[in-house]
Amino acid sequence: MEAKRIKTAPPVLSASLRDVEEGLACLQEARREDMLVEQCRIKGLMAEEEDFYKINLEGVVLENCTFLHCNFEKASFIDVQFKNCDFSNSILDDCYFNRCEFLCVKGVGTDFHESLFKETRWEECGLSFANFSGTRWEAASLSACDMQESYLADCRFKKVDWQAMNLKRASFFHTSLKGMDLRGNEVEGIIVSEEKKELIGAVIDIYQAAELAKLMGLVIK
Repeated sequence: MEAKRIKTAPPVLSASLRDVEEGLACLQEARREDMLVEQCRIKGLMAEEEDFYKINLEGVVLENCTFLHCNFEKASFIDVQFKNCDFSNSILDDCYFNRCEFLCVKGVGTDFHESLFKETRWEECGLSFANFSGTRWEAASLSACDMQESYLADCRFKKVDWQAMNLKRASFFHTSLKGMDLRGNEVEGIIVSEEKKELIGAVIDIYQAAELAKLMGLVIK
């Protein structure tokens, strides 16, 4: 039986976005003056150890931007497209994402914990070792992303679609996977609680069943 795919609402973006030449200066001013960054396209920005605490972006495209070890705690992103961006080792905890697209985004070791994701699409993203603990997901589509050894503990999933994902050794400790269709995804070595309650009601294929049986101490011959 073919998995039912989740359709997410795309970002609402103007057909005539203004291009911002000094992207870093724009974000710094918005942070300093508590201004909304809206209806614009920012390309090629490079930032390291910058503080963007509580910054608000709406109707924005971020393309080929690099944010290394930056702080976006409690930021809000509405109708934002992230394309070929790098947020490695940055802090995006307790953020709000609504109608956002993450396309070929790198977020190795990025901290997203306690954030809310509504109507988001993720494609070909590198998210290994990222921390998603305590996050809430409502209508999300994730395809061909690398989330190996990421932290997905204490998450709440509602209408989340996984396709061709690398979830090897990811931690789902205390995260219910009931109703989640994991077929076609790599789940070797995922981490769950000793009681294995997280796996109750998850949809898996016969190959995954053999792999997950190891968590229960079963030997299939």
